[in-house]
Amino acid sequence: MARYSASEIESFVRRVVQRTGAVEPSVLCADFTAAMDDNLGTPAALASVYTTVREGNTALDAGDDDAARGAAASVRAMTGVLGLDPLDEQWGEAPGADTGLRAALGTLVEQVLEQRQRARAARDFAAADELRDRLLAAGIAVEDTPDGPQWTIKES
Repeated sequence: MARYSASEIESFVRRVVQRTGAVEPSVLCADFTAAMDDNLGTPAALASVYTTVREGNTALDAGDDDAARGAAASVRAMTGVLGLDPLDEQWGEAPGADTGLRAALGTLVEQVLEQRQRARAARDFAAADELRDRLLAAGIAVEDTPDGPQWTIKES
């Protein structure tokens, strides 16, 4: 059975948002609801979240934006019930939560990622790898996706 971390769930939701626009929480999956109704069966509830993430990633890779969007909306609803919605304001993206620092970091990381993309296009993979490694050393994880590179602050 595949295991997911919170960052992989967040990465999926953010990929969908980047590709399709804002995604609001929607309907809970029946499996999730049944698990929570069964004495708050969180392991089974999380398995439902992971299944939906896997299906959503498959839809993204296949170019099925509607299915991916539906999966992301469901993931947001399920993780919201658990208090783990990656886009919830409690996780630091509330108004006034170091937005200047986030914007500055985002600008700098995007510039390095553009340099990396140019190096890859020129088939200078050593330079591209060096740029990725420099980001990683600074605490930024880069994931190459069909929609382009996605970055997150890596977990300690």
